[in-house]
Amino acid sequence: MDFSILINKMIVFVVLMLVGYVLAKRGTLSPAFTRTASWLTINVFMCATIVNSGLSANLTLTAGEFGKLVLVVFVMQLIGYLIAALLTRLTPLGRDRGPEFELLMSMGNSMFIALPIVDALFGPVAVFYVSLSCIPFNVLLYTYGVLRLKSGQRDRSLHPKDIISPPLIATLISLLLIVFQPPMPTAIRSVISSMNGATMPLSMVVIGASLGGVSLLDAFKNGKLYLASAVRLLLIPVLTWLICRFLTADPVLLLTMVIVAACPSAVVVTVLCVQYGRDSVYTAEGTLQNTVFSMLTIPMIVWLLGR
Repeated sequence: MDFSILINKMIVFVVLMLVGYVLAKRGTLSPAFTRTASWLTINVFMCATIVNSGLSANLTLTAGEFGKLVLVVFVMQLIGYLIAALLTRLTPLGRDRGPEFELLMSMGNSMFIALPIVDALFGPVAVFYVSLSCIPFNVLLYTYGVLRLKSGQRDRSLHPKDIISPPLIATLISLLLIVFQPPMPTAIRSVISSMNGATMPLSMVVIGASLGGVSLLDAFKNGKLYLASAVRLLLIPVLTWLICRFLTADPVLLLTMVIVAACPSAVVVTVLCVQYGRDSVYTAEGTLQNTVFSMLTIPMIVWLLGR
């Protein structure tokens, strides 16, 4: 793997996120625009990237190989949840804002961060691997994650329909394209490929803009958030590498799962905290902090574990 590709990509990420953050701070990008752009990125352009992986990936899987792939993806997601749950419940760290603290550690921003990174490093096959991770991501977030945020509230009902997201549907379409390899008109391929090209820059600008309402100074004041960042960015990816390397001999799949595990906290955690009356400022500050750190830790993790 050419490590310079990753470094160059991370520099681009930082610049684009700074553009979004500064423009949001100045009021050029309004919160309404950020919400619309986020919806567009997730539900249109990321879906195009996922479908493009199904069209472009030269991947032939037997039933057994696919089962092992699904196992690795689910184990990767579960590692983060288990570590976060244990730290929150078995140490004094979870006494204050326990659910928020736990989800900051367990939920990674894989679709916005990991997807464009692995696309640059490994191509469509790795994009397909990342897209598969959105299945356990959605299932865990909208079942266990929502229950944690609703703890102490009267209404603890779940809405299974929330699990069925456009990226999840795009992942299923991508899987069908890989399995059946149907003929696809050139014009459709060109449209999907062009939309795929917009995913990375839009994702980075949206992340920066979505964090524009948070003070950098405040984000780095809370010592407890440093621990959440260390768990999210260092401990979870290392444990993912230690465990998943016994489940797969595919170096691309292994490193892709490590990159997914090394992503900073998902912005959707803050969105859900607003929805369920939790401390959204706390999670926004934590997300900003570990997103900044991730620009350094992701290359470090890839360099250490990907050699």
